[in-house]
Amino acid sequence: MSEKKVKIKDAPLLAYVIASADMRYIEINEREIYIRQDPVVGIVVRGEISGCGAGCNADLSQIFLEYAMSCEGCSDQTEGKKSVTRFGARLGAILAARLSEDYIGLSTIDQLSQAFEFILNSMAVPFTLERTDRNLRYTLAHCPLCESGKKTGLSREMALARLGFAVLCESILRSFAPDWSLLKPSIQAPEPTLLEIVLTR
Repeated sequence: MSEKKVKIKDAPLLAYVIASADMRYIEINEREIYIRQDPVVGIVVRGEISGCGAGCNADLSQIFLEYAMSCEGCSDQTEGKKSVTRFGARLGAILAARLSEDYIGLSTIDQLSQAFEFILNSMAVPFTLERTDRNLRYTLAHCPLCESGKKTGLSREMALARLGFAVLCESILRSFAPDWSLLKPSIQAPEPTLLEIVLTR
């Protein structure tokens, strides 16, 4: 592994405030987002709580579910959508900037392929890829947001979490390939389950 990759792996990205899912007992904490090295799939996005240990770690699906839950404190639904949209766009731009350091010399489609493989590995979801010169289609084995919501109980704001993830995908796509389009997931009308990511030019 190159020195550059080690630096990317250990770099903190951003942080957000989280509260317990049980509204009868509110516990406020801060989750920091990092790029870390997974021994099986390679680099992944991981959320950590300082001093809490590996048992408190969160994958990318849980990160979006947690952030969406935090938007319940917004004044109205419109503000919640704006907040999760800003979060998805910012995280996508930061990830793209960090990943691009490792993608120098790769073709545009190879950059996209590696970036979205990284995103899906960060959600711990098996997938298959259909690739042509003008299209990338990822078919997911299950909806990672739905699965994470069931495991964590963080499913109340699933629609906001799906929106945030769609914006993240759009942000990454615009960073690497502004002439490509995101067909799925849709930002305007997010699907009830996340089962495909489709990119085209």
